[in-house]
Amino acid sequence: MADRMKIMDGETGSALSVAGGRMQVHTGTASGNRGGAREFRAEPCRTAEARWGRHAASLPGAMGRRDRWSRMQIRLTVLGPRSGQACDVLVTAPAGTPLSAVAGAISASAGVGQPSRSGSAVTLHAGAERLAPTAVLGHPPLVDGAAVSLHGPADDHALQAPGQVPRLQVVGGPDAGGVHLLHGGQVRIGRSAEADVPLDDPDVSRLHTAVTVEAGQVTVVDLGSTNGTTLDGLGVGRRPVPFEPGTLLRIGESTLTLEMPGAGRGEGAVPPPPPNRPAVPDGEGHLQVSPVPRPPSVPVPPDAGPAPAQAPGSRARALAKRLTAARSGARAAETQELDRLAARHQEMRARRPDPSEVLLTAIGPGPRLWERGPGHPDALTVRLGTVDVPVAAAPVAVGLGEAGVLGLAGPAPRVRALARSVVAQLAALHGPSALELVLLACDEQAEAWSWMRWLPQLRPAQGQDCRLLLGLDADQQQRRIAELSARLELPPPKRATVVVVDESSGRRVRGDVARLLERGPAAGIHALHITADPQRLSPVCGARAVLTGEVAAYLDVTLPDGSAMGEVVADAVSPAWAERFARALSPLREAEGPRPRSALPERARLLDALDLALATPAKISARWSELPATGGSTAAVLGVAADGRCSVDLAQDGPHLLVGGAPGSGKTELLRSVAASLAAADRPDRLSLVLVDGAGDGAGIGEGLRTCTDLPHVSTYLEASDPVRMRELAQALTAELNRREDLLDGRDFGAWQAERLLAASRLIGQRRPHEERPRKPSEQGAVKTQVRTEPTLPRLVVVVDDFDALVAPALGSPGRPSAGSMVRALDAVARRGARLGVHLVASTGRPERTSGGEVDEQARLRVALRTDDPVSSRLLVHVEDAAGLDEAIPGRGYVRRRDGSVTPFQAGRVSGRIPRTATLRPTVVPVEWQRMGDPPTRRPVRELGNGPTDLALLASALQRAAESAGAQPCPPLI
Repeated sequence: MADRMKIMDGETGSALSVAGGRMQVHTGTASGNRGGAREFRAEPCRTAEARWGRHAASLPGAMGRRDRWSRMQIRLTVLGPRSGQACDVLVTAPAGTPLSAVAGAISASAGVGQPSRSGSAVTLHAGAERLAPTAVLGHPPLVDGAAVSLHGPADDHALQAPGQVPRLQVVGGPDAGGVHLLHGGQVRIGRSAEADVPLDDPDVSRLHTAVTVEAGQVTVVDLGSTNGTTLDGLGVGRRPVPFEPGTLLRIGESTLTLEMPGAGRGEGAVPPPPPNRPAVPDGEGHLQVSPVPRPPSVPVPPDAGPAPAQAPGSRARALAKRLTAARSGARAAETQELDRLAARHQEMRARRPDPSEVLLTAIGPGPRLWERGPGHPDALTVRLGTVDVPVAAAPVAVGLGEAGVLGLAGPAPRVRALARSVVAQLAALHGPSALELVLLACDEQAEAWSWMRWLPQLRPAQGQDCRLLLGLDADQQQRRIAELSARLELPPPKRATVVVVDESSGRRVRGDVARLLERGPAAGIHALHITADPQRLSPVCGARAVLTGEVAAYLDVTLPDGSAMGEVVADAVSPAWAERFARALSPLREAEGPRPRSALPERARLLDALDLALATPAKISARWSELPATGGSTAAVLGVAADGRCSVDLAQDGPHLLVGGAPGSGKTELLRSVAASLAAADRPDRLSLVLVDGAGDGAGIGEGLRTCTDLPHVSTYLEASDPVRMRELAQALTAELNRREDLLDGRDFGAWQAERLLAASRLIGQRRPHEERPRKPSEQGAVKTQVRTEPTLPRLVVVVDDFDALVAPALGSPGRPSAGSMVRALDAVARRGARLGVHLVASTGRPERTSGGEVDEQARLRVALRTDDPVSSRLLVHVEDAAGLDEAIPGRGYVRRRDGSVTPFQAGRVSGRIPRTATLRPTVVPVEWQRMGDPPTRRPVRELGNGPTDLALLASALQRAAESAGAQPCPPLI
């Protein structure tokens, strides 16, 4: 590195200089205004991006770009060197962090050694792949739901699509869903661990049958099994029998089939499968899945002829051809009937995917991923098993939309295996925007449902106070039921909810489950009710499936229309299958269509959004000098939107602004930012701020709006806990409105200001051409004196925090006796202020309390931060989206403008301190998934550094700029 170096920006006047091992960032303007300087000690770093990526966001011109060091959180499972040793961890790190930065902490989380600074001694594998230290967190394979093993490769169960390799799929039975690739040679199928394809089916022999791939041909033989082997109903003996694609192989109660993509155009050939859905890494542990438009499926008419043998499910047609090959024309009608049944079976199988197809859909991700949404003909329809009527292995399905509640009953291990298959179908075919899943089970059953923790549909999206929608103990169950019960009186939303209620252990779930099951379907809340005893199923179950038989492999199904079916072979899947399925879904996210590449940041600094990264009096004075003389500016910057700065104009878009949100959503901070932004936009002699803390809790330093009182524009500050001053301010506001009415004399505030400007310009125009300066007052006589004595009329903005606390004050509140007079005065401001140059900015934590009032009716600008429920969001911005905002991101919200447009934004924070240049340190924290249904731990926000806040720095710069400009603050109202 050279001893001295300096880089200048001629447009902004900013510079970076390096000298003597020290770096300085100088900020200023090209016109010569003096800026500021920040000094840093030079130190070695791995990359320039690692050193400067974070600080760049606070330099001029950085506003609107994506924060390259935004926080990323991904959940991983760490497998220790000993079998059964596993631990879930939450990795929090800046985007782009290499694996080496957390390898030591990952090792320590599994109880192996201590965290290492470099992580060089730790070797990690994802499946059989050894991970390089430079592997980037958040990119495949290190995405949400991944499993990494220490010091050696794990069993190779990598989640990869099978491609063009022939595969043996277990499409039905007590251990369905398996997909086994056939690379050549003999593959033995049986119940024992020695089998190449083990099946948990009591009716399958230890080594039951064998499938052989040789010279491009596939054959099957029976290995002397007890219960025999059939292929499309025909017995299989010791001699090899050709195993054609699409035919049904029956062993015990299990059904398998052969799929051979790209086998050519011969008999039974299957064409290449449709392309998988594009899944694009976002660099933060997720894969964005883009929708693929497909034409709607056309049902095969009952009298349709035979379809070409080109799609999966043609096995029934193959059987029909073999049975009718020697038949004469006299039996043509029977042939047509068989072909019609074959075509019907093909359509039914396509609409009701078996467990193996469900797994492939998740792993691909396949073209059918999340294909069902509101209005889809098969929405919430699930396959339970198969029956040999009217053709072999015909799917049996139930629609939850029609049933409302589906009851599943049988021995606990078997009925849970059936329930796993049902839940997996829902998760694979319905995206998180179309389906919400909730799990209610007793804590001793938690391990049986641990696989569900990876499903995207289990994440809260409507403001629920948890990290996963779990109810595993009494407290969690009561919380989940209370959240769901609060929606029973509302119309059903577009997004359906399915609640899994597992009472198979004999213990009842705590809470009013019966009321939820009875009234939930009318509100879009459906349920799976799981018990061991059929007699304990809820009487409101609109459909039932009861396991029967010696090994509980069959189902007696009662459909919503009252019809019954027996001898249905149940589709059941293993815990390992469910775990693999759910981990494949875990990183997937729905793409929301074309939008800017840069998403909203998790945090935003108001001064950056104002282009005042370092606020100086010179910069502020320059801004004020560019303002028109007619009333100045009423523009307020709220924060950052996806395409840059998010701002509103009270005069043009308002005249009033209403902000709503739940506690902790950032309402007060947004009001501080609005006040600071308005102050930065205009001089204190042309804009006056009146601040009211409606809850009366602003006595502490840093609480409420008190922190804004150092702004020179603030003429009056009031806490609602002082009833005397509240009454005085109410009277003063009313008097100010009357004063303005008299002064304007029927004119609009803007028109009055324009007239004043016109009069002033005429006075200046009377000056003789040779005069280079305005004459002194003594030289201008009475005319000048008349202009100076004309009453001034600045714009007035009344900022009220917790307006709902004034509308409905708590019993015993000190300000309760005077709250009514204050509310009436604010109503008058809302009703009369627009024409008089008086604006109102108010916040409410309870929109239902303020809805319908004068302030609510007159507020054309509206902001919804995170709300507790969809109703509050609708009351504020007419959409429900604010109810789904993440509690971990305060300040995220939506702004609705006068034209009805709604825009998401991240509010700019002004109470924080100047960001440090140090990079964020990645962390690895073990997580206990059973506790993810608890309210998240509230951790106090730790400020960066110990210097003054941005608000204090801005207030100081504004005061000095006002003094330099001779702008006298407006007198207080009281």
